Amino acid sequence: MLLESERQRQAVLDALSAQIAVLDASGRIIAVNEAWRRFARENDGDASLEYGIGIDYFEACLQRSDNDPEQLGEQACEGIRAVIAGKRPEFSLEYPCHHPEYPRWFLLTVTPLEDGVGGAVVAHLDISSRVRAEQESRLRREEVAHNARLSSVTVLAASLVHELAQPLAAASLYSESLVTLSAQEPVDREQLMNASTDLRMQVDRAIGIIDGLRHFMRRGEIHTEVCEFQKPIREAVSLVMPLARRKSVRLELDLPPEPVLARINVLQIGQVLVNLVCNGIEAIDRNDSEDRWISIHLRAAKQQATVTVIDSGPGLSAEWNTKMFEVFETEKNTGMGMGLAVSRTIVEAHGGRLWAETDGAPGAVLRFSLPVRRNGGDG
Repeated sequence: MLLESERQRQAVLDALSAQIAVLDASGRIIAVNEAWRRFARENDGDASLEYGIGIDYFEACLQRSDNDPEQLGEQACEGIRAVIAGKRPEFSLEYPCHHPEYPRWFLLTVTPLEDGVGGAVVAHLDISSRVRAEQESRLRREEVAHNARLSSVTVLAASLVHELAQPLAAASLYSESLVTLSAQEPVDREQLMNASTDLRMQVDRAIGIIDGLRHFMRRGEIHTEVCEFQKPIREAVSLVMPLARRKSVRLELDLPPEPVLARINVLQIGQVLVNLVCNGIEAIDRNDSEDRWISIHLRAAKQQATVTVIDSGPGLSAEWNTKMFEVFETEKNTGMGMGLAVSRTIVEAHGGRLWAETDGAPGAVLRFSLPVRRNGGDG
């Protein structure tokens, strides 16, 4: 009966597709399944690893940490020990285990043995297809977001070129002044220094305008950091300001004096603000409104911060309000219908939401909220 019970247990283990190792209370392997043995054979494992029985699992995990900056082996050991000791009901960890010819990822899960003698069941499940699908999805989102930024740049380009003309013209004037001053006898060093300083300031101003546009256009991995929510708002307003001046639209900024901390991608949240403000400027211009202003407000509560963008344009029609966040829907003759859809995707990827409402304002009111962090807290 004992032999038959053991054969049945082994048959159950062998039927599982995940690589299974059963550990005793000390962390030594007391059973493995066929998937474990097959994986060892196909990946040049030695005979002892294929057989498995008696191997110190903790020692095998720590060998992995020798060249692992994330110390995944140590994390696995800590999790398994906690499960065996009854300090946690289960443990899981995703980790890479790349083949020389292609990348692979696995999910490690640990559950306790319920036979009263202690120990745990460790399973390794191949999740490579899921991870690759997630990576491809992220790359597609980044590509769409980048294309949407380029669409916004098309709107900003003429205004930025006009904005660049001023510091460049001033720099040219100061350069001529330097030539004239240097030819005078005696040379007035103070005037030369003043003209040089003014020239440098105008060049720095032009470089700042170009750098702002280049930063906004760049393509890169989605990376979040804890920073002041005010930062992307100010950067977005600075980038859109030339367009606002060209269209005679006044931008009003209302930010709290104390820092509002959030874990965000500064570039992407800036993209959302640029899109909302540009939409407002264009709506005001299309409507030829006499009162031409856009106000941007930031308000922070305990769990979230909300940005509100209000314009003095014609407002949102009931029909447009129902489809404005759909892809390829636009009210502009030259628009692609991607800006608001991408903006909502970005905000939702940050754990927030983006919506429109009437709010009794003369024009459109759009709001988005994001989770915030408390000073010194995890948030």
